Amino acid sequence: MAQNAYHYQNLATTLPDQPTPVTKKVRTKRKYQPAVWTKNERGLAVFMATVVIFLMLFTVGTTVAMQRVDAQNQTITQKITKVKEENDSYRGDIQAKTNPDNLEKVAKSANMEQSADNVRNVNQ
Repeated sequence: MAQNAYHYQNLATTLPDQPTPVTKKVRTKRKYQPAVWTKNERGLAVFMATVVIFLMLFTVGTTVAMQRVDAQNQTITQKITKVKEENDSYRGDIQAKTNPDNLEKVAKSANMEQSADNVRNVNQ
């Protein structure tokens, strides 16, 4: 019956349109939260770290080995140079001693003489 009242009004429509108040939005700073790693990501990171450490150790070991080989090569080169110099010295001594003038002098000092009769000819 109340609906049949003379001055029935819907309460929702009776309110006047009110402007919405302008409110400032306050930004709140979010605290940094690192992303959570999955088991696969953590395992991959550990694996890659292990590989990098292994490669670093391998590089250091290879460098040390190469330095050792270079030092050995240098000592061998020095020894070869020394032997070549000694050989040159010996070659000079041999040439001086096998010089025909020197052979003649040694033969005279030992009362020997050269003759073609006592020499065996290899080509015959």
